[in-house]
Amino acid sequence: MLTVLMLAMLLVAPHLPRPQSLAQLRIAIYATHAAWFALLVGLAAQATSWWHAPRTRLAFAIAGTFTVAMACNVAALPVPADLAKAWFGILAGAAFVRVVERPWWLLPISVCVPLADAWSVYSSRGVTKAVIDKGREEPRWIEWPTIATPISGAPYAAFGRIGTVDVLFLALFIAVATRWSLGVRRTAVAMWCGLMLTSVTVFELDDLAIPALPMLCVAFLVVQLPALVRDARDASRGPAS
Repeated sequence: MLTVLMLAMLLVAPHLPRPQSLAQLRIAIYATHAAWFALLVGLAAQATSWWHAPRTRLAFAIAGTFTVAMACNVAALPVPADLAKAWFGILAGAAFVRVVERPWWLLPISVCVPLADAWSVYSSRGVTKAVIDKGREEPRWIEWPTIATPISGAPYAAFGRIGTVDVLFLALFIAVATRWSLGVRRTAVAMWCGLMLTSVTVFELDDLAIPALPMLCVAFLVVQLPALVRDARDASRGPAS
């Protein structure tokens, strides 16, 4: 059902009235993104139960969504491509939680990954920066590895974008909360807040290169840091339970 609603948003958003002022544009972006991110986070919260699915089934699902996404990219079918990429990121995040032996492992991950992501975006030698620069001439360099975030009244080409890797980590954080009963709802709300904070920052600073991953990691730590520290202390006292 959530996938159907996401499909509807991608198809309907370009046909809604176009904003006529900066204030209307701000409302259009924030309102549409609030709804879209709620659907994305809700889908991740539902699908992360796949983390304990049979390995073969999960591997086929990940490979299948990746194949569909790439095929749709090649065929210039952005809507199904974006939905497939969303599912790929969510399933990959759910699968990744299998290698996490204890919740505290997310502490170094949540600190190091956003630093690496920020370096990749802003460093002159960063991979993401190179992709963004290349994407100014060839949009597919940006469109292929990212997912559209609808904006009411804007054409599809003018939609915002979020990285598939961002969705992977979003799903990983929710899957960790699911696996160890760390509060799925508050983690999901934190992920939504992280995405919205990224959206606001991008618009207000007029900088399309603002990475979402640091915001997601900070949001995760805000709600889970005490639990992660507590688990790290427990781990130092004895074997994992």
